[in-house]
Amino acid sequence: MKWSVNKIIAVAVALACAVPAGAQDKLSLREAVELLLKNSEQVQIAQESVAGAELRVQESKSLYWPQASVSGSYMRMSLFSEMNIDFGGQTFKVKFGLPNNYNMRASVMEQVFNWGRTAKTVEMSRAGLDLAQDGAAMAKHMLSYQVVPLFYGTVFFKEAIKVLDDNMKAFDVKQDIMDKRYQAGLASSFDKTLIQVQISALQAQKLDFENSIAKFRIAFNALAGRDEQAAFDPSADLAFEAVQFSKDELIKEALAGRIEFQQVEHQLNLGRASLDLAKTGNKPTLTATFNYEFRNGYMPDMEKIRGNWTAMLGVSYPVFDGFRVGAQVAQAQSGLRVVEMRKTDLERSVAMEIQSALSDLRTIELKLDVEKLKIKQAEDALRIAEERYQNGFLSATDLVDAQNMVESARLNYLQLIYNQTLSKYSLFRSCGRKI
Repeated sequence: MKWSVNKIIAVAVALACAVPAGAQDKLSLREAVELLLKNSEQVQIAQESVAGAELRVQESKSLYWPQASVSGSYMRMSLFSEMNIDFGGQTFKVKFGLPNNYNMRASVMEQVFNWGRTAKTVEMSRAGLDLAQDGAAMAKHMLSYQVVPLFYGTVFFKEAIKVLDDNMKAFDVKQDIMDKRYQAGLASSFDKTLIQVQISALQAQKLDFENSIAKFRIAFNALAGRDEQAAFDPSADLAFEAVQFSKDELIKEALAGRIEFQQVEHQLNLGRASLDLAKTGNKPTLTATFNYEFRNGYMPDMEKIRGNWTAMLGVSYPVFDGFRVGAQVAQAQSGLRVVEMRKTDLERSVAMEIQSALSDLRTIELKLDVEKLKIKQAEDALRIAEERYQNGFLSATDLVDAQNMVESARLNYLQLIYNQTLSKYSLFRSCGRKI
């Protein structure tokens, strides 16, 4: 009965974790990141925002060009003035209007001088493009680091399953010994059942681990825009690597490499351009306009359509605007100060992130040394427990506890290595490193 139950569980696990036939190639972390960035909708949205910002730059540059327009109109009049004039013995009828009036005009207008408003508008749109590009880079950066826990989480649970498998094999051996001792009358039915319960508990724990792997696969495929059942098979060694970092060098690297600092610089550029533009609000504007039109209604032959042109040079100077420009300038200056303060706050925050990550790494390394000792002690304790059990000096419960202590120590060690890996990549993220 025991083996039939085990087979049923194995079949259930196989069905639960089955994926469609297809490529089962193992992925490195870099390959997983590239796959995600290639298909991610978030990346596509960010890239579309960049395209929109590029179009806004083109829109702002249109202000450098003359603005041309063509217009036409037709007007029918039911009443207009006319009079008769006697001259040289003849009577002439003079009309001061026509029933049918035609007009078609072409106009060209150019701002000859506007105190740099056009240049500042283009500068602001370019700063907006820089910020959109920063946003796209930030989206890729954050998505890349979202892969890390999914990638190494899958590796961790696969290694943890190996630990469980080793433990189950060890219990299978003990089960055989327990069966022989039970048949010889040296063990009770409780002892025999105790081993079976431990094996069942390990199988249930294995199901939980395999379910976690399936969840990581689903999460990765969702981020990458893939089918949720698509294969996700990370390949990496989950092993301890001693690291040595200099806090000052890491902070220096972060100041130079983190996208957030580039964003702040571009926000400062945008704020400065906005301030300069606000200062031009009460400055004069020189505009040149040229019109050419065809229309009727000119004496003496008012029915004839004739062409004529006009040229105009106009100057406008706002004398009083209700203190609007002053308020706009003050608002732009306030916004600029906010960005400058945000930069200082970001520098402090990044330094704290780096210090925290370094502290986590040091603590984990110390714990790893302790866990190594625990593993050795648990293995020694298990060896002694097995010898004492064989000689009848130890209960089955104590033997099971000794076996479980080995499993617990090995899993704790794996967990610490996994935590160290995540802390290391958290440090890299804080420094702005790309994967």
